[in-house]
Amino acid sequence: HSWILKKSLEGCLDSIEAHLTTLQTEHSEVRHRLDDMDAALTSTDARVSALESSCSELAAANNKVDELEGCLRRQNIRIVGVKEGAVGGRPAEFVSKFISELLGQDNFPKPVKIDRAHRALTPKPLPNERPRIIIARVHNDRDNILRLSQQQTLLLYHGQKVFIFPDYTEEVSAQRQAFNTVRKRLVEAGAKCSLRFTAKLQVSLNNTVKSFTSPTDAERFANSL
Repeated sequence: HSWILKKSLEGCLDSIEAHLTTLQTEHSEVRHRLDDMDAALTSTDARVSALESSCSELAAANNKVDELEGCLRRQNIRIVGVKEGAVGGRPAEFVSKFISELLGQDNFPKPVKIDRAHRALTPKPLPNERPRIIIARVHNDRDNILRLSQQQTLLLYHGQKVFIFPDYTEEVSAQRQAFNTVRKRLVEAGAKCSLRFTAKLQVSLNNTVKSFTSPTDAERFANSL
């Protein structure tokens, strides 16, 4: 009987050892798979980090380009409404005379110096279409020109309505326009508001001056009044 029991126990042990060996093999395979997955995830994380870094660098580069473009345009004005053909072959000379005639020669004792001027680089319009915008770089009177043009409710040149605007990039224009609603609220509340370059709202109220680069922050200030 003891011999039979011994053989039975040996058989059970052999079965257990075989089962353990199988489990160890499967466990080893699972570990290898986990190691492979971990390596793959590490590689993916590295690639994602590199991509995020590249995106950040690209965004920073784009911001620098936008800032540079904004600075290059800072002395520019846009003239809207001047008929095609009126400018002639010397656009800078035309703009200089145009500004003095439009805004009053008394405001410009010396001829307005225009570094360069040109029509917008778009196809020439048909006779019944709007004339192209004139873009001019003013040497030193830009702010004065914009101030005088804003003081008048109607600008006429040879019987035609004309307009003078700053020359901003589309992005800067959108940033400045985002302040329109809160700016109106603040003016109605008695504040004096002005937009500084590129898109900073300056608010003067009760002998206090505050500046905002975010419309949301300006809204919070308006709500606190």
